[in-house]
Amino acid sequence: MHRPRLAALLLIGAALAAPATLITPTPAVAAVADAPHCSTSGTWRQGELNVYWFDVEQGDSQLVVGPTGKTLLIDLGETAWNSTGSSTEATSVAAQIRSICGVASGPVHLDYVMASHHHLDHIGYPGNPNDAPTAYGNGLYQLLTPPAVGGLGFTVGQVLDHDGGIWTDSNGDKDCDVGTTAAPSTETAWHNVGTTSQTSKRWICWLYGPSGQADRADIDGKVLRVTNTAAWPTLDLGTGVTSAVVEANGKDVKEADGVTPVSGDHSADALPPSENDYSIGLRTTFGPFVYGTAGDSDGEYATSANSYTYNNIEALLSTKMGALNALRANHHGSGHSSSDAYLNATRPQVGFISCGANSFGHPGNRTLNAFRAVGADIFLANDPCDTTDPSGAPIDYTGTFNHNGTVHLATTGAGAGFTVDYDGGTKTYATRTAGSGGGSTGDPSKVEVNEFLMAPSGTGTEWVELYNPTTSPVDIGGYYVDDVAGGGGAPKAVPAGTTIPAGGRWVMDVGTGYLNNTGSESVRFLKIAGGVETVYDSYTYSLGSTQYDKVFHRTSDGGAWCSTISANVTKGTANPATCP
Repeated sequence: MHRPRLAALLLIGAALAAPATLITPTPAVAAVADAPHCSTSGTWRQGELNVYWFDVEQGDSQLVVGPTGKTLLIDLGETAWNSTGSSTEATSVAAQIRSICGVASGPVHLDYVMASHHHLDHIGYPGNPNDAPTAYGNGLYQLLTPPAVGGLGFTVGQVLDHDGGIWTDSNGDKDCDVGTTAAPSTETAWHNVGTTSQTSKRWICWLYGPSGQADRADIDGKVLRVTNTAAWPTLDLGTGVTSAVVEANGKDVKEADGVTPVSGDHSADALPPSENDYSIGLRTTFGPFVYGTAGDSDGEYATSANSYTYNNIEALLSTKMGALNALRANHHGSGHSSSDAYLNATRPQVGFISCGANSFGHPGNRTLNAFRAVGADIFLANDPCDTTDPSGAPIDYTGTFNHNGTVHLATTGAGAGFTVDYDGGTKTYATRTAGSGGGSTGDPSKVEVNEFLMAPSGTGTEWVELYNPTTSPVDIGGYYVDDVAGGGGAPKAVPAGTTIPAGGRWVMDVGTGYLNNTGSESVRFLKIAGGVETVYDSYTYSLGSTQYDKVFHRTSDGGAWCSTISANVTKGTANPATCP
């Protein structure tokens, strides 16, 4: 359906390619001047890193304010698709941002806005001019659209979006129309997606629709898609802060079969991945303080009753995040996420769960217990959220903090400590630095070969698991895994930036035919420099005849080597104490 243009504005075209390293917000388009930036009269703690976890009920929204006042808004979810006007979470969050930034009224300029993934409870419900005569639009759409089209008029330097898809003008009418659930439009070109929705289609229409559309005036030319083919961005949040995208689009994660990538267009699959699995993960440091957030990323392989799958994104996030001081729980504290392995790898001092009244069992008792097991204090937007765990047991909120409302974390002493303000007062922490160095403080020579699968007879690939027995994360990027003498090729380099957290594990898929299954061979972890090999750990195995589907592993992590077991093991998890 063709609609008349709502306005004719001279705007810059969309900037879609990610810079190689640090990105700074795109300068404002001349037609849309910046709203006031965060000022020194605001309530944010100057000279420190601030994280505000907004109470948006069963949704998600958080604001990061750097030491010089640079801002990053991550998500602004809604609980209803058709809430409008002053009844929205967008209106509430806008008022809080004004207070934080010291702007008495009207819009505020945000340096960055990031959508973790395309769900209503994270981005809200974008409007579309084809909705006339009934107007919709809340969440990030309402916040960032001009008052002339019913928005709050906040301006932005850069909008970051995972690469779910883009608009394609398939009928040539220069109009991005989403259609209806019963008669969907075919103008969405999906890139990295499993489940799809009208919410996602509307979001894509808004971000990537025609230039000159009035509701795009504040974002036109400022959208950055985080793709799998360009370097992921590091955001400029002020001196001393490093805030980097460490995961997006399900990149480098396989589905439960161990073969099929989560990335890519799975919209036509009988059991597609959940949209949660494409969430953006962000790791932010300020001095020794480290904070991690990753949308609704999942931490297990499971199939939902709603005909989609959950995939273990957290296994990869564990290596990307390393040890943290504060962690926003994935997926609102769902039992599908915040896995024991993820919490053991990140070991936060503080965890925040964004949840409200719901019937999903958020947060689950298993999740709450996982945070308790690592000694983390648990803060919630609401207590209680749900009252019954998926198992049917009452949810145990014992020892949690914050009954209702926004929670504010701020560092002290340039990250040497931090405080958390909540509705019951303030808790003060000294930043725990042991293991919080982000992968550069550990000793790679201590890393051990821990487990490996050779010669799978069906689908799947061979893999080698490495284990870090030290109390510090270890950066192993550029080191090698090798079975070259009797195997299938040259030593395989570990990807740059790969970090094994303290006491953690990392798995490298090495393809097929790489590990020798017909004789004797050694699997090695080594360094190669100037043609000289330095072997840090190895294990020699021997087979009398051709064998398949064999896993060699240590008894417990780092223990004595065990005899072979069958291939029905879960990669990246704690090894059994004895051979089965």
